[in-house]
Amino acid sequence: MLSSPDLPETRDPASEASWIARTADAVVEHAKQTGATTLVCASGISPSGEIHLGNLREAMTAHLIAEELLARGLDAIHHHSWDDYDRFRKVPAGVPKQWAEHVGKPLAAVPDPDGREESYAVRHMTRFTDALDRLGIRMREVRQSVAYPAGAYNERIRVALDRRGEIFDILETFQTEGRHETPVEERRAAYYPYKPYCEVCGKDSTEVTGWDGDTVGYTCRCGHTGGHSLADGSHPSGKLVWKVDWPMRWAFEGVQFEPAGEDHHAPTSSFASGRVIVRELYAAQAPSTAVYSFVRPAGGGGKLSSSAGGAATPGSILDILEPPMVRWLYARRLPANGFTIDLSPSAIVRLYDEWDRYRAKVVAGRASAVEAHLYELCVRTHAGSVEQSARPVSFRLLSALVDLTAGNTAQIARLLREQLAAEGAGDVPATDAELLAQLEPRLSNAIRYTEALPDTDRTLVRTEFHAAAWQDLDPETRGGVALLVERMVTDWTLPGLTTTVYAIPKLLAGLPADADPTPELKKQQRTFFKALYQLLVSRDTGPRLPTLLLSLGPDRARTLLTPS
Repeated sequence: MLSSPDLPETRDPASEASWIARTADAVVEHAKQTGATTLVCASGISPSGEIHLGNLREAMTAHLIAEELLARGLDAIHHHSWDDYDRFRKVPAGVPKQWAEHVGKPLAAVPDPDGREESYAVRHMTRFTDALDRLGIRMREVRQSVAYPAGAYNERIRVALDRRGEIFDILETFQTEGRHETPVEERRAAYYPYKPYCEVCGKDSTEVTGWDGDTVGYTCRCGHTGGHSLADGSHPSGKLVWKVDWPMRWAFEGVQFEPAGEDHHAPTSSFASGRVIVRELYAAQAPSTAVYSFVRPAGGGGKLSSSAGGAATPGSILDILEPPMVRWLYARRLPANGFTIDLSPSAIVRLYDEWDRYRAKVVAGRASAVEAHLYELCVRTHAGSVEQSARPVSFRLLSALVDLTAGNTAQIARLLREQLAAEGAGDVPATDAELLAQLEPRLSNAIRYTEALPDTDRTLVRTEFHAAAWQDLDPETRGGVALLVERMVTDWTLPGLTTTVYAIPKLLAGLPADADPTPELKKQQRTFFKALYQLLVSRDTGPRLPTLLLSLGPDRARTLLTPS
């Protein structure tokens, strides 16, 4: 049993303030009551389709709590159940229609449509665990398609069948009154909390016909009548219904913490009835829990669904965001707070800017204890550091360089060296290969991000001076362009070019370079910037002008902005 000496006498103020620490405190208190010495933090996912960013919230929440407990020196495990013994309910979008013939079979028995993995379930599990590995999430995994047929739960299934009347009575108290037309006595007599898979057709289109304490009999809609033993050592083909399966595994696995979605925590839902079933049938306590809300796609849609198809997945978001940033999306919010995943181009760039400011604040020692604690959770686990770029160059700059060089890494390295030299960086590697390696995975993310942009958002820099656009400019704007060319070479860095570009419209208006912007001045800035874009890219808009100029280099920028 855990006792007070097992807990740290003092904790970091950040831990004291975080939802992660408060949840971990509750897990420790729960373990004191149950006598558990190993704190099992559980998660579970049914691989019924693409495992999306909504599913990730369950695994991430269990992981973060296990990490907090491990950081306190306690024995904690993240235990993950793959519910791949659940039935294949319907054919998801993107799967051939003929897969309807497999509806009713265990997910683990449904073929992979691509023929690459051993099953439909493994197809989705593998993609998810590959992403989890990059996110630093390590789990003890159990496949229910292995555990059930191996007979791991036979003893507990027998308990459920022996006491099926009690289970019915418990579940009945959580059902909405008037929901059924059949009399309760008739439903109680026919109730079995177990669903066999037919040994002939492999589906769960079965109905239990009897239980004698050892063997369960059934009939199947395919016409087969059969049965199988649930004695110790036997290998049954079937599983408990969900509302009994879940509490049974709480007891079997010794779960001390398991998060669940808000739908599972409704007053008449599976968690509420599970609390009673686990106590009455298995003499155990329901785990400590955290209610998490849904993760929704941008645009006001509903919750993400595996069977809907096209959902954003952990793998797809890691194609664009660094792993610590994905951890940060989840760790910085209370589980009960839902949030939207916005993968639009502008949102991605803003998110990188926000993350980089946050990181710089922590590294500089200006962050609060809460912020520093959260950052550590994002970049490091008990198993080691989470993958991130050793040299986090601005994503805004990096994606612009990728765009303007068509992803030519040699040109990107050259332009970046010029920028780093202008900034006075003294730790630049001797070779381009080393420099580019320091940019990973951010550089690859920027390349994929840029490749996915629509053609209208891609930038095509002119190869020669735009004489026609120059003729359309009024004398004052031409003077502003000439002043920019004169001033911009004095500080060829991103901050220097930013200061210079924004100063020119102020100087043209007779104001000092550091004058505060007014509505009228902002209007003049837009007019001036439009002229620059026309000269550089033959469009009215484009990448941020300081970034665009930096990527061009002083010589090319001067050529495109100076009439010959």
